[in-house]
Amino acid sequence: MQEILGAFGVDWRLVSVQIFNFLILIGVLWYFLYTPVLRIISEREQKLKKGVEDADKAAEALKEADAEKTTILKEAHVEASHIVERGTRHAEDKEKEIIAEAQAKAAREIERAKENAEELKARALKESEAEIARMAILAAEKVLQKELSQ
Repeated sequence: MQEILGAFGVDWRLVSVQIFNFLILIGVLWYFLYTPVLRIISEREQKLKKGVEDADKAAEALKEADAEKTTILKEAHVEASHIVERGTRHAEDKEKEIIAEAQAKAAREIERAKENAEELKARALKESEAEIARMAILAAEKVLQKELSQ
């Protein structure tokens, strides 16, 4: 067997050392590159899930504000009908004031919920852009290190 390997110029000791070095390289890359990248991806996935949950909460708050708006408007209409029944000018002015306040409050609540949702969306987008840039830099750095080490 050694004669055959010797005829082709293969030294089994050199091959075994190269296999050992390759296994060490795989272990080092696994420990310093693959595991941290998986950890970063997992952390980013958790942040995205939290962002989605926050967006869902904001949407729920928007629905609640809409329901509150509807309730307030219904209450204002009931109050307005009582005021109209009394038939006084003062009651008509009061009706308009209550409806305007209810609509303004509902509009403010809706606007606040929309702003919160937009802010969460913008923050999640900004974080993902930063994370992608950081991952690209890490990958480029590893490639350059590999190129320089060869």
